[in-house]
Amino acid sequence: MRLTQADLFAQDDAERNTLLQSQRAAIRSRLEATLARLEATATFPWHDPLDAVHQENRFQRDTEILGEEGAVLWARFDKEMDRLYSTQFSPNARATG
Repeated sequence: MRLTQADLFAQDDAERNTLLQSQRAAIRSRLEATLARLEATATFPWHDPLDAVHQENRFQRDTEILGEEGAVLWARFDKEMDRLYSTQFSPNARATG
């Protein structure tokens, strides 16, 4: 696979920030895998709260790179995180966990 690098001194930010289709596909695949993991679990998959924060930050950065497509993925992620946060602090989750 041959990688190309955009002109770092280009005046046009769009040219500098353009992703190859393979890069977009790799990012999309990673985000979809994270979403599948969250949707399949009833509790946080991370034991350390900082891990959840790191994952959330990374997910958000990656969705920003994808633009409108990323916004849809971010909305799904945000919904799942809200669901998981609510189960973490609910009395039922503590009784079963």
